[in-house]
Amino acid sequence: MSLLTLYFVRHGETDYNRQGIVQGSGIDSSLNEIGLLQAGAFFQHYRETAFDAVFASTLIRTHQTLSFWKDYGYDIRVHPGLNEFNWGVHEGKKPSPEQNRSFRQILQKWAEGDFAERVPEGESPIEAWDRAVPLFDLLREEYMGKTLLLCSHGRQLRVILSNLLGEGMIHMEKYNHHNTALSIVKIEKSGKAELTLLNDITHLENLKLNVG
Repeated sequence: MSLLTLYFVRHGETDYNRQGIVQGSGIDSSLNEIGLLQAGAFFQHYRETAFDAVFASTLIRTHQTLSFWKDYGYDIRVHPGLNEFNWGVHEGKKPSPEQNRSFRQILQKWAEGDFAERVPEGESPIEAWDRAVPLFDLLREEYMGKTLLLCSHGRQLRVILSNLLGEGMIHMEKYNHHNTALSIVKIEKSGKAELTLLNDITHLENLKLNVG
């Protein structure tokens, strides 16, 4: 059986991540020192994997995460379907009680199945998935039997994995991703998908000893 094998990695750490500030799609932040170390550790661990193509979002933090792969000779292909979720008015703001209440309310709406709900000036999970659909239609059409590396973002990976795996976005909270964590999904031509690895950070084990 010809399978499409997708390696999903979240970008490395940024200062916004460290400070608990929401980036979303509107904050084009760079990796911090730890993020670059994480990206390097991921590359060293998986450099012998023969990827047929490598994809990134349009945001700098994914390109920096994949910079080692680019230096290794890979072309980085860009698709907005991998862009981070648009968090609207919350982007770039330090955590506050008001913001925390807003997040709890929107997460409760989504847990109840209201995926058209959004924060002010943001997007809904339905819209986020609609952005990603053309990419995965393209991958199933042109890359069956191939192994691909895709670098995306925390919330968008929740949206993508819950939909690809057919569980529905009501279960998206289970698909958490540490910075540079790896998840692997295998997809049949029919679209049936299997998760074979989730949120794996084996490549960071030695790094933790150095950076805490």
